Amino acid sequence: MMQITVEDGVQVSEEAANELRKHADMIECQCPNKLLDILEVVRDFTRYTEHCIEKYPDDRDTHKWLKSSAINLDQLLSTTLIQLARIEGFINENNEIVDRQI
Repeated sequence: MMQITVEDGVQVSEEAANELRKHADMIECQCPNKLLDILEVVRDFTRYTEHCIEKYPDDRDTHKWLKSSAINLDQLLSTTLIQLARIEGFINENNEIVDRQI
């Protein structure tokens, strides 16, 4: 059984994000895909800040703060995606991805 969230229960796992993207074409609007795109950009930025923490030791505190802010954004987007996926019937009340109905 695929876990929708990572261990902390707040962020959507990469595997679940990929699976939700497969389901997103089941509705006409592109809101799920747009949210998944934003989540991907936020995660890229989070990884980038990790690089900056090491590369620019004089700005370590600033980059740690930026990374923390990016993680907060990830959690907000993840919560929004989970709620939207539940509303659209992509996941059930137990946060399990439902079988795709074609």
